[in-house]
Amino acid sequence: MNKTQIDVTDLSSLIFERRQILALIGDTRLWREIPLVQRFAIVESSEFLILMGESFTAHSRKMLENEIEAMYATLH
Repeated sequence: MNKTQIDVTDLSSLIFERRQILALIGDTRLWREIPLVQRFAIVESSEFLILMGESFTAHSRKMLENEIEAMYATLH
């Protein structure tokens, strides 16, 4: 599998519309190419919460936590 490096240094400052977040998360391949730490940072940002609301933010965080649990389960 060939990994593509994505510069997400200031991604949260570039996302300023709800539709941009939905497009990013909707593109599963691209979303998964962003390192988990940075995906958590995006989901936990105040901008994400403001744009997406509490329910969507909680669901997105839970999905990331499930991804970590699945990774952990495959290692053990």
